[in-house]
Amino acid sequence: MSLSREHDAAWRGFLRSSALLLRVLDAELRAEHGMSHRTYDALVQLSETPGRRLHMKDLADALVHSTSGLTRLVDGLERAEYARREVDPANRRATLVVLTPAGLAALENAWPTHVRGVEQYFAAHVSREEARTLAEVFGRIVGNLER
Repeated sequence: MSLSREHDAAWRGFLRSSALLLRVLDAELRAEHGMSHRTYDALVQLSETPGRRLHMKDLADALVHSTSGLTRLVDGLERAEYARREVDPANRRATLVVLTPAGLAALENAWPTHVRGVEQYFAAHVSREEARTLAEVFGRIVGNLER
């Protein structure tokens, strides 16, 4: 079995562009806010959940980046006072990661930098029609893989 030339080119373009885009976004967040893109991602995931808290496993599942080093990531969030660990009162063996006011403020401060980068390096090169197509295609892929 082999990929068509078109599928191979699309796949390689996707891999290379996403790696480069994440690298650039990470560099900008580090330079302007002293925050990695992985930290930003964790803060986004926590901010978008009810109560701004997630079990460690759910945070790992929600992250865009690799889940390896999750304990180190959460340790860093705690050192920066962006999040804290709490024992889940419903299951005392489970640990929750809770976004702090300082973490929400850091996210709100970094958000314009992230959006500017996404606009400059992605959206400026993709028409709205192409964006709709990409969203549909990636939505199908994600939906299939999450089943």
